[in-house]
Amino acid sequence: MQKKVLYIVVAVGLIIIGYYTFQGTSQRTVGYAEEIESQRKEKDELFKTTKESPLTDEQKRTFTSLSYFPITEKYRVHAELHKNQIQQKTKITTTDGSQQEYYIYGNAHIHLEGKEIDVTVYKPVEESEDYLFIPFYDETSGELTYGGGRYVEPKLIEGTSTLEIDFNTAYNPYCVYNDTYICPIPPKSNKLNVSVLAGEKLPDFTH
Repeated sequence: MQKKVLYIVVAVGLIIIGYYTFQGTSQRTVGYAEEIESQRKEKDELFKTTKESPLTDEQKRTFTSLSYFPITEKYRVHAELHKNQIQQKTKITTTDGSQQEYYIYGNAHIHLEGKEIDVTVYKPVEESEDYLFIPFYDETSGELTYGGGRYVEPKLIEGTSTLEIDFNTAYNPYCVYNDTYICPIPPKSNKLNVSVLAGEKLPDFTH
């Protein structure tokens, strides 16, 4: 009888260990953080050394890296996409007061930080079908992150109506660094009522 009890206790212990091991694995994809770190290093190098950099030559002389939040996989979310059946055009106001034309691709329903959030997904008129764009504000805007909002580029999971939105890749518009750039301003409807502690922070320097 004692052996049976021992076997049961051991079995339950193994189940618990397996459960938490599985949970841990599901929360951290192998190689994911390393991939994001690699992308960040490449971007830092682009900013420091290439002609495509938005930085001036003077800024490049002192630039070391952009400021980022720690990589947290909970900010890599899957969202239900409600795609518009008809490609409706809209205009988004830019930092110089002009307007740029976009298609309203659809609406994404996100579960984030215990809240349900709807955001509009856009597609630039000139870009290919697979390039999507979400300009957004969140509760960090103007404090920890740029007050003019940030951008993230979601990816449609092939064969589904699901978007992967990875806020660890959220980035600042180039006009943060150089006022010769013209950047779309996120519509007020894309204000997320949560703090997105992911992606690029407010830079340590501006133009």
